[in-house]
Amino acid sequence: MKVLITGITGMVGSHLAEYFLSSFPDIEVHGLVRWRSPLRNIKKILPAIKLHQGDLRDLNSLVLLLQNVKPDRIHHLAAQSYVDMSFVAPADTLASNIIGTCNLLDAVRIVGLNPRIHICSSSEVHGQVTREEVPITENTPLRPASPYAVSKVR
Repeated sequence: MKVLITGITGMVGSHLAEYFLSSFPDIEVHGLVRWRSPLRNIKKILPAIKLHQGDLRDLNSLVLLLQNVKPDRIHHLAAQSYVDMSFVAPADTLASNIIGTCNLLDAVRIVGLNPRIHICSSSEVHGQVTREEVPITENTPLRPASPYAVSKVR
């Protein structure tokens, strides 16, 4: 089985890659990275994974990646995930998170793949919850209070 992890160099992506490698010996782990992605979180697993350069905001790079890898599963973890930064650069946050996800899904369609796709969201989409709304469920109202939260309401 081939798995593609966007955001593989991040905290969650690197742990997910480690989990796959330790739990499924026959799995092939691929990761999408940008040229400036720091590799420190995946340093110890670099020999066991395959990295591919591209950018979620560039549809062509995603089409080429998917044509090459043909993943059975995609774990889409890449995002501009800093709430404070989303207020400083809201357009960049929206482009990275919304257009980036749209491009990834469009590339899957263009290449003609049918992988299982997992897309991460965030509890930020619920904004301030009341004590009565805890624990948060799928019925909890969406009240995004930042550009980042807006970008994660899908």
